[in-house]
Amino acid sequence: MIKLKQKWKNQRLWVKLTFMVLVTVALTVSVLYLSLTTRIYEATQTQEEEQLLSIAEIVAAQPLVIQTLSNGATNPEVQTYANQITETYQLDFVVVMTMDRIRLTHPDPEKINAPFQGGDEEAALSGQETTSIAQGTLGQSLRAFVPVFNDDNVEIGVVAIGIKTTTLASIAKKTMQPFSVSFAVSLLFGAAAAIFTAFQLKNQMYNLEPIEIARLLEERNAMLENTKDAILVTDKDNRVVLSNLEAKKLFQRDELDVAIVGLPIQSLLPVAQDLQLLAGQNKTTDRIYHQDGVDYLLSTAPITVAKKVIGQIILMRDATELYLLTDQLFNAATYTTTLQTQSHDFLNKLHVIYGLADLEEYEELNDYLGKILEPEQEFSHHMIFLVKNPVIAGFLIGERSKFTEQNYPFMIEVYPDVPPTTDHTAVQCWINIIRFLDQFILENRLADDLQIHFGFWNDRLETVYELQLEPAMKARLTEELHTPVISQLLKRVDGQLEIESNDRRIKISLKTAYRKDGN
Repeated sequence: MIKLKQKWKNQRLWVKLTFMVLVTVALTVSVLYLSLTTRIYEATQTQEEEQLLSIAEIVAAQPLVIQTLSNGATNPEVQTYANQITETYQLDFVVVMTMDRIRLTHPDPEKINAPFQGGDEEAALSGQETTSIAQGTLGQSLRAFVPVFNDDNVEIGVVAIGIKTTTLASIAKKTMQPFSVSFAVSLLFGAAAAIFTAFQLKNQMYNLEPIEIARLLEERNAMLENTKDAILVTDKDNRVVLSNLEAKKLFQRDELDVAIVGLPIQSLLPVAQDLQLLAGQNKTTDRIYHQDGVDYLLSTAPITVAKKVIGQIILMRDATELYLLTDQLFNAATYTTTLQTQSHDFLNKLHVIYGLADLEEYEELNDYLGKILEPEQEFSHHMIFLVKNPVIAGFLIGERSKFTEQNYPFMIEVYPDVPPTTDHTAVQCWINIIRFLDQFILENRLADDLQIHFGFWNDRLETVYELQLEPAMKARLTEELHTPVISQLLKRVDGQLEIESNDRRIKISLKTAYRKDGN
């Protein structure tokens, strides 16, 4: 039994579907056939009973039969008449009996003048017409009994006619023959329909087995729930039919009792129509989308089934990570370029110094040394030695170049030294905040009296900006530093931003988490 269950479990889906559909069709048709057979047999029996009674009444009314029963003795004429009735109506027997149950006619001459057998003739001897099935000398048969009366309306005997039950079954079988053919055709049609249905269902499931479908579903759910991107799936009516955990968090609907499934996409993305997300495009699109002070890379793609678009999938990725990666590449490139330039310049300057010293041109050597020790070169050297993180060092060198291009000083005090780290996210968030602050200062020309202090204390980067500002500009800068973008960056690095204001001077203190390499 266990092996049988295991064998059935390992069968392919189309085999199971074919078997189940075929069994269902076979059971349905079989029950219908058996019910129809029973009804036809009963109808045939009722019809035969009525016909037998009619024939028996005809025989009972014959003068020859009445005369024979009145005489109480058989004769050749009545026997011949009984045989003719039997042959004419295709009966198995016609028996005329006296009130003492003595047969005066019978298909077997040897049984004439013998008692009638069966015991079902009592009602007829009492003057009633009856039918019954009983066992007689010819076997089990369906019988009809009709009493015979004389001219004085006195019962003088009984006429019993009948057919054997085998004959009755044969008649019912002939009646059922067309239905039997229909039953066989129905089974063949059911088998064909079962196979066709099984293959159709299998094709609609892309020829996948249930275990394969279950695995795909689990894999899909795992990918959706574990990705960092917010994912929404909509139907052709632009209603959300599926969302992952990140999407629920993004739209602040991650409570168990609040679902975003079933909501119109416009209620979640107000600019969906403007971005033509609902225009039925049959191609993948990528856009930058701004929501709640954060930029997202919005990717949309149609979902096509049988060459028909049934919905779309929308992916929302925080563009901050892209910005961070871009900044990281830019700062690394700046740092690398600076190192290459310094290495090349160092060799050139070394040759010049060696040549001037060899020629004993000490005055020119002194002037040359003064030129190569310019503040910019000194700044780059200091950043490389004081800031062990090349990304931060490259960023600060690049920022100084921006200030220098606009003829503004950019002097920064680094203490204590900044160690290297593997926490690139913290570094990039810090860079984005500082870049935002530097850009604001440059755009509003506020760098004349800028002082910057930068250092590493207790696993945190501490950056302090001090500058002079008018009251209106102070309010504007304070407002800019409390935008959702800055708040999100601070949240990522467990940062603190403090603003102190005194007269016309403002002090901005930034503290962000920074894990030293090796911690």
